[in-house]
Amino acid sequence: MLDLAWRDQRTVTTAELKLLLGGSDGHARVVAHRLVRKGWLEPLKRGLFLVVPADRGPAGIPDTNPLAVGAHLAAPYFYSYATACSFHHLTEQAFTTVYLVCQRAHRALLVRDTRYVFVRVNETRFFGFEEVDVLGAKVDMATLERALLDAVDQTRHAGGIGEVSRIVRNAAPRVSWPRLVVHAERWKESAIVQRLGYLLDLHGATLDERTRERLHRLVLPDNKIFLGDRKRWGTSGKLIAEWGIVENVPRDVLIERGDGVRRPMLLPKRAKP
Repeated sequence: MLDLAWRDQRTVTTAELKLLLGGSDGHARVVAHRLVRKGWLEPLKRGLFLVVPADRGPAGIPDTNPLAVGAHLAAPYFYSYATACSFHHLTEQAFTTVYLVCQRAHRALLVRDTRYVFVRVNETRFFGFEEVDVLGAKVDMATLERALLDAVDQTRHAGGIGEVSRIVRNAAPRVSWPRLVVHAERWKESAIVQRLGYLLDLHGATLDERTRERLHRLVLPDNKIFLGDRKRWGTSGKLIAEWGIVENVPRDVLIERGDGVRRPMLLPKRAKP
């Protein structure tokens, strides 16, 4: 373990332990199991362990940064949905689930009471992220614009349609419209633009004519969608013709009150510049 600490290695695999120990696969697994029992390794997923810094001992694990841990669970990856919306201060709702976008299918994982959900996208939609610092760890995070589109696309990963409505409201004054439109044009998904356009208008967001025109071009002619999930909200509602949205979610859910349960904060908010 001291050798790993000297290398400042944060994770180790059973294959790396085998090389380090010079033994067999079975011996490496036995050693890994013993180190886990002693508190020097923390299991992340099958064959991958978090190394507890030697200068902190087993007590060093509880303060582990969940996003630093998650960065080792899939490659390539970037954080988005509720996780990125929280990072960009678009929501005050706290989430105990961490959401990662990746290109391969992964089962959800539970690591030290934090649930990691992996949302698979194809290579053409793997864009719109940057490296950021979260509590001293460098991780890949969706830009504000990509986080907004992801939340609108899959509202269940961002607190539900009511919370997503407030995310849109909070994002509108800060979003880079040219960047968002470029993202939307690369995405080529009419429903996302329809839902986003409706929510922007609902909150009175100011869109310049050029931006509104470019968004309208991405909406398929005569394409009508429901604002909220039909199983939860039903199929009744007024049709908002400009965006082809059936308004099947009550206005008080979208504007006045939340539709989710508040939970303990996953991470402290970063200091505003």
